[in-house]
Amino acid sequence: MTEIAIIGAGLAGLNCALTLEGAGVDVTLIEAADAPGGRIRTDIVEGFRLDRGFQVMLTRYPEAERAFDYEALKLRPLRPGALVRHDERFHRFADPFREPLAAMRFALDNVIPLQDKLRVAKLRSYVMAGETADIFAHPENTTMKFLQEFGFSAAILERFFIPFFGGVFLERELGTSSRFFEFLFRMFASGQTAVPENGMEELPRQLAAQLKAGTLLTHAKVRRITRSNRQFAIETDTKGIIEAAILVLAVAEHDCIPLLSGLAAKSKFLPKPRKWNQTTTFYYAAESSPVDEPIIVLNGEGAQAGPINNLAVMSRVSSQYAPPGAELIAASVVEQAPDSDEGMALLEREVRDHAARWFGRTANNWRVIGGYPIQYALPFAKATQWQSGPVRPVEDGIYLCGDAQETPSINGALKSGRRVAEALLVRTGARTPRNRADFDASPSL
Repeated sequence: MTEIAIIGAGLAGLNCALTLEGAGVDVTLIEAADAPGGRIRTDIVEGFRLDRGFQVMLTRYPEAERAFDYEALKLRPLRPGALVRHDERFHRFADPFREPLAAMRFALDNVIPLQDKLRVAKLRSYVMAGETADIFAHPENTTMKFLQEFGFSAAILERFFIPFFGGVFLERELGTSSRFFEFLFRMFASGQTAVPENGMEELPRQLAAQLKAGTLLTHAKVRRITRSNRQFAIETDTKGIIEAAILVLAVAEHDCIPLLSGLAAKSKFLPKPRKWNQTTTFYYAAESSPVDEPIIVLNGEGAQAGPINNLAVMSRVSSQYAPPGAELIAASVVEQAPDSDEGMALLEREVRDHAARWFGRTANNWRVIGGYPIQYALPFAKATQWQSGPVRPVEDGIYLCGDAQETPSINGALKSGRRVAEALLVRTGARTPRNRADFDASPSL
């Protein structure tokens, strides 16, 4: 029998397990897939590294700084700013605080009104003031309303904020919480946007490598959970029955609700189904790169111009993403995730046609090597005047963790796992491990 069983080895489950093990608690981490990572996985296809959906990490995430060894990850940064496609050409949106020379040229480009450029600097000063936690006490609205009330024009909303943060939130209406937007803007402004040299799966892989031998069980799909005499019996398809005194579900609501059937059906803390934002990423192999730098390319012409929201040449970010002599291009669509081969084929043709309008006939020679429709990509962080409070069990002995419990981000997943673990350490009377923050109930959105 194990003291605590955690179902789901994404970042939340991994960080929860590591925090508990660091305090000497006996933990079993159960994962249905062949490897840990949850939504953060990387496939190797013909020598190319394909992240399951376009993903990046913000290096100033507080929880990431706490959890990861950045040097060992060999992080490769994207160039600050973006190339914005508008009026049939590309415009560089530069960060004046990091690339002053490029920003001087950007200042002369009328794709964005001068007053909006000045407001971006004002916004940066606003979100950088004080402590990060102060953001979570700001008045909350949708991101779109926040930006409009800040004074930004329709031009910069349509040409930068909607495609850039639409690609971050995976929704173009920018209905996401303004507090989360302010937090992210601060993270972008103060740190780098990067990927590990060998793909995003290096993040969960690094955490999993720190677990004790035997803690992580893969290929172990949970069939049923029962409870008797205050103990849980977790029936798996390949690892038999695992008994535990405490249960942590580190999976999304649509996966954990069936598992909780009969265990916590009447609990007021039972998670409710929520909206999830969708995305699809197509990967293309090419002989030459349409963009000669590691920078994100944005569709500043609107969804009516074509389905691509953002594009990046991943082999220019890290050479390990493609075999020698080849380039890897990631083109992402938001708010769409076809559930059929026919739908994927149709969307891919539309993406390729859109790319050809950007880069010319060379796009016709790109070879599609992967497509990832992700229906449950990110939980929608709507503006609700929400504040996270103390970690509470769904039912006595049953806890939830994951980015849906905090913020839809790597930071949120890591923080949720840590906070649940620290709540359990308080419950069990175990000592909080050194170099880990004390159990807290600080707001996260």
